[in-house]
Amino acid sequence: GLEAQTKAKAEEIENVQKELGNVQELFRKQLVTAPRVNELERAASRLDGERGALTAASAQAKGRITETELQIAQIDEDLRAEVGRELAEIRAKTAELTERKTAAVDELNRVDIRSPQDGVVFGLTAHTVGGVIRAGEPILQIVPEADALKIEAKVAPQDIDRIRIGQIAALRFSAFNQQTTPEIEGSVIFISADVSEDSRTGAVFYTLRIGVSDEEIAELGAVKLVPGMPVEAFVQTDTRSVLSYLTKPFADQMARTFREG
Repeated sequence: GLEAQTKAKAEEIENVQKELGNVQELFRKQLVTAPRVNELERAASRLDGERGALTAASAQAKGRITETELQIAQIDEDLRAEVGRELAEIRAKTAELTERKTAAVDELNRVDIRSPQDGVVFGLTAHTVGGVIRAGEPILQIVPEADALKIEAKVAPQDIDRIRIGQIAALRFSAFNQQTTPEIEGSVIFISADVSEDSRTGAVFYTLRIGVSDEEIAELGAVKLVPGMPVEAFVQTDTRSVLSYLTKPFADQMARTFREG
């Protein structure tokens, strides 16, 4: 490299300078001629000039190296800045896509209506494909498969004073053949604290729930009970029976209750 050449040139100059010193000493003693001295002086000057050129070339090379190193550093800095910008954009895009995905999954989850347990659907109010269901609006009811049979009845206000929790009710399923389907018993397990109003007829009523044991249901044999099946319920009071005709058993059933004369 240039440094090795400069070092070699310096050694060559040193040797010529030594030789020149010896020759000059001989010249003073008139042992050599002047041309020999001049020749060595020219050689020393030439070598010194060559050494200067090598030194300058070395300085230029170092300058170019420094400049290249600065360029590399700048390129590295620019690359890091570009990568940083791209990474920030990717992160922002990822955050946006994640948010959109979350919204899409949430929307998809709202499309499917899931029940917390298995059961039978009845009282479906939404029948239009693609229709909009308002928040909080009941769209159907589910009777859990594992739930005990319950029959809901509506009792006229004038009869409610004779109804008590635990009273026995005779149940007749009018949808089945009455000659082959036995009458079973249930008991009153719930009486509403206040009256409700039928939105269609305007009639007011108290709500009863009648529970039926598995043993009583077994008396029906192979018949299958489904939500919405009509039931006639005769609640045994102290002095007489209250006849309640149900059009929707299990939950939200419509019924008419008659007082015997």
